[in-house]
Amino acid sequence: MAIEIPGEDRELLEGAIDLHLHGRPAVYQRPFDEIELARQARSVGMRAILPKCHHTINADRAQLVMKVVPGIEVYGGVVLNYTVGGLNPEAVIAALHYGAKQVWMPNIHAAHHIKIEGQAGYPNKEFQKIVKGQTLQMEGITILTPDGEVKPEVYEILDLIAAADVILGTSHLSLEEQYILVKAARSAGVKKILVTHPEWEVTNWSLADQVRLADMGAIMEHCFSVCMPFESMVNPVVMAENIRGVGASRCVMATDLGQPENTNPIEGFRQFMRMMMRFDITEKEIEIMAKRNPAKLLGLE
Repeated sequence: MAIEIPGEDRELLEGAIDLHLHGRPAVYQRPFDEIELARQARSVGMRAILPKCHHTINADRAQLVMKVVPGIEVYGGVVLNYTVGGLNPEAVIAALHYGAKQVWMPNIHAAHHIKIEGQAGYPNKEFQKIVKGQTLQMEGITILTPDGEVKPEVYEILDLIAAADVILGTSHLSLEEQYILVKAARSAGVKKILVTHPEWEVTNWSLADQVRLADMGAIMEHCFSVCMPFESMVNPVVMAENIRGVGASRCVMATDLGQPENTNPIEGFRQFMRMMMRFDITEKEIEIMAKRNPAKLLGLE
């Protein structure tokens, strides 16, 4: 399915890269499969997409998507939730062999996520199809030992990420954990660290914290899903202020879209760009955050 985009906005999307969007197959309901997402992105001239799957490695199927939809780069990764064994170096090794471009720390199974949301997953949304109506209770995953030290398996995972030169996503860890993780990752030689949606309700970090994390070597991933009209978790004015405060050179723009109730990810990307320009983020800064920086993180330039 092609996406109809006005000519002037098509120029904004040409060459753009979305490092955070969701498609099927998935445990949660998704309106589009990853083949459809690739076709839609290609139809507006986007350069690449990196769909995220909460429950399994999706780097392998990205290769198949590109065979079906040539002319656009499609990547995947792995989120270190319980469904892949948690903080499991073997899952990371497998994902890297499949061509993973991002390894995320736990999200829906992270201890911090469960503390904030009250359960693993997402309350008040369509839950696992197989256990519909049930609440999944579990002890969340943390990267720290009871003594506050980084777990040995985390160091092993960081070494693997550094050796492969792929992206480390901070995901839904607590702010304390993210500071510790970024410091450990930099010490391990990880060059590409992406702070996952730092304005979202579970990971809502202040501008001061975002600047500090960026000063430590991380990139902020600002997502449309948290400031779009339907969700409105953060005022778009605040989003623009955060981008200016951190600096576009240390940020990427993404959508985190792919939910039944939200707009199409490609149209959402267009709206996000226009929204930020409405609040005085320049077209040049959009190009840096939606094209140049994501391309560098993917090793495309």
